Amino acid sequence: MRTSLRPLLERDRCTIVPGAGDPLSALLAEQAGFEAVYMSGYYVCATMGMLDVGLVSSTEMFTQAARISEVVKVPLLVDADTGYGNALNAIRTVAAYEAAGAAGMHLEDQSLPKKCGHLDGIKMAPTAEMCRKIEACVDHRRNKDFLVIARTDAIGTEGMESAIQRGKAYSEAGADAIMIMAPRSLDDMKRFRDGVSGPLVCTVGSWPFEVDEKQLTQIGYSMALFTVSTLRRSIVAMQETLSRLRRDGGLSHEPPDMVSMNAMHQLLGQQSIQEKEGRYAD
Repeated sequence: MRTSLRPLLERDRCTIVPGAGDPLSALLAEQAGFEAVYMSGYYVCATMGMLDVGLVSSTEMFTQAARISEVVKVPLLVDADTGYGNALNAIRTVAAYEAAGAAGMHLEDQSLPKKCGHLDGIKMAPTAEMCRKIEACVDHRRNKDFLVIARTDAIGTEGMESAIQRGKAYSEAGADAIMIMAPRSLDDMKRFRDGVSGPLVCTVGSWPFEVDEKQLTQIGYSMALFTVSTLRRSIVAMQETLSRLRRDGGLSHEPPDMVSMNAMHQLLGQQSIQEKEGRYAD
């Protein structure tokens, strides 16, 4: 496991964590100076051309986490969906993500088949069932610094009061932080903060309002995950590039339109490779 995520939850300001779906996007986040990276389930699904509705297997997610962890030095938080089954499956999920080098994961309280938290038709698992999963994960993590974050999707399905009650129950079950999904406004986020003690995590960019690090710090959130922000920007860039290529039959390959080949080589570790070749290769 890389450096612990726990100090980021315990500081007196909100930590911004960008989403990634593959090693390249994680490398770019690290290069930009972020202190941690989040492996978004939606982002991983998108790299496979799939919607986040539970079609990507746990094994594929574990493998992608290991690939990302191999190339970045900052701690990695991962999306564990529902734990991929019951409490026993969740125990295996903790072990697999720890083995993959992740520094923490979050579980959500949907019932199967799960869906992306921005989609309609979400069905909730019983609170007691989710609490047992949390307890199982906390009891069976090998490293006590491996974060187990509990996410509730109840706001959009059962309402704010249910979300608050679930958040309290998940905290009592041992979750290191509680993650809110589908708030409709900054007031919703404040209300959740007032109702649930301990560190809070949120996602940013998918709700009908904007919020930044300063505002989140003021209302008491510890971590904000910009889950698919880079993915959404990159899709626009790729669509624009493909449209120009289709229209004009060619493209400018010079900066600032494109990153230089040399800069891309350096991002992908050319200097380190050359040093190793000089030392070890025939």
